[in-house]
Amino acid sequence: MGNSKNGAIQMNFSRFKKTSKKHNEPLKAQNLFVLENKTLTRLTAHILLLLLMIGTLGITITLRDNLISKQIESLKEMFLKYSSAHGLSINDIVVQGREKTTLASLNKIVNLNRNDNILKIDLKTLKNEIEDLPWVEKAELKRLYFPNILQIYLKEKDIIALYQKQGKFYPVDIYGNVIDVEYIPNKPFLVIVGEGAPEKLFELIKITSSAPDLFARIKAASLHANRRWDLIFDDLENGITVKMPEENLEQAWQKLIKIHNKYGIFKRKLTFIDLRYTNKVTVNIAE
Repeated sequence: MGNSKNGAIQMNFSRFKKTSKKHNEPLKAQNLFVLENKTLTRLTAHILLLLLMIGTLGITITLRDNLISKQIESLKEMFLKYSSAHGLSINDIVVQGREKTTLASLNKIVNLNRNDNILKIDLKTLKNEIEDLPWVEKAELKRLYFPNILQIYLKEKDIIALYQKQGKFYPVDIYGNVIDVEYIPNKPFLVIVGEGAPEKLFELIKITSSAPDLFARIKAASLHANRRWDLIFDDLENGITVKMPEENLEQAWQKLIKIHNKYGIFKRKLTFIDLRYTNKVTVNIAE
């Protein structure tokens, strides 16, 4: 089980088999599963058990402030134990949408055993705990019956940049949130530097992505004094640095597009282009 190349989920159709020796075996989240066919007799028995439990829960809610509710709670616990032993214990955990989240971190939170009753799982609490994982943006949980499956759907965070800070690189999502994890990217990302850069990244990308060809050539963006950007094109070490102004960022970007379209400025041997002043453009020619 794990990630395949290019982020695709590797199919795995293995299932847990219930034996007396492994009755308390911890369940581990899996990416895919195959449902088994059940007989009509067993299905009918399960439905009757579910109806009985629903009725019991309804009575408990109605009489929760009454002395009788304590007796019903005891009856409910007995029923849950009985139903676990007769078909309502959880069989599998299935995960979809997982690419960056490790199964180890997910299993640590889910922490279910094979004899646990699927009806006792607190889906709301479990959902909140899963969404606290660094890569998870949103989680949806469902119970599937006959067989009894806990289905987990993950929506993971999309990465748009790497934030360089104190010699380390941290992934940044589309909302400018820095994800505090060790991460080795499988493709090049925009590198951003400077205090406050992640928070201002969305605005920068919104403006510069209006010209996709030029935007794709931005390799790094450095925020100075939390006020203005330097954009490095084509190469991190030997590329062209474009100095953007503190104000009117979009206007300066449109000016750069016009200069590039008219003069092919990025085809020339330059070290930097200075757009900080509204009435002039300064360039420096490489030696």
